[in-house]
Amino acid sequence: MHMSRYLRLIYLTSIFFMPHLTAAQEATENPVEISESGEAYLKAIRLSRVDADVAYFDPASPPPSMQTTQEPRPPSSSNQWSVRGGVNFPTLLISAAILMMIAFVFVRYGSGFAVTFGREGENTESGRNGQTPRAGLGTPPTPGSLNAILRMGDRREALIRLAQAALGAAIKVNGVLLQRSWTARDALRHLPEDQRCLGALRNLVLASERVHFGGRDVSEEDFQAHVADIRPLLTEAPE
Repeated sequence: MHMSRYLRLIYLTSIFFMPHLTAAQEATENPVEISESGEAYLKAIRLSRVDADVAYFDPASPPPSMQTTQEPRPPSSSNQWSVRGGVNFPTLLISAAILMMIAFVFVRYGSGFAVTFGREGENTESGRNGQTPRAGLGTPPTPGSLNAILRMGDRREALIRLAQAALGAAIKVNGVLLQRSWTARDALRHLPEDQRCLGALRNLVLASERVHFGGRDVSEEDFQAHVADIRPLLTEAPE
């Protein structure tokens, strides 16, 4: 019901203003007298692409008077706040506000990156023992920890823990200073060539990577084979 009234109001308004707009357009149109040369010109360009609605003056006639009373339009109110160089002052303020908002959000909610890329929290256990953390490569193994790995039901997780324990034992024996950015392969490259069970350790690390990153399954036979190859390194490692 309200929509129909609204449409009727628009229709009546358009009917009321339409004659005035038409009259205004007709008042601005000045009639142009076409001479004989103009008629010939129109006939010549009838089938061409030249715009025939443009008023062309007769070249044989004297030039028209160029007197005009028109003046340039005054600058609009939107340009009052503009500065030299075409920069709009309100637009500049809005852009500065948006940039400040983005900076606030980054500082407020992105401050956690400082914790991620900064120093890691101190390990309480290593602080008590006076030892440095081993960057996730496992703690020095003992016979008890090996037995705990063997009792794990998930052989995939057990193989990963076995590789960490064996690599940690080899690093401790050789006194290698670990870096936080090292991977297991980086630690392997810093072990001497005469390291005991180095081939078995390398195979174990590669197998654990395939399990951890590739989602490979571990059969009981493969797990027991890795345990048998790496057991001398784990059992003879100093506590």
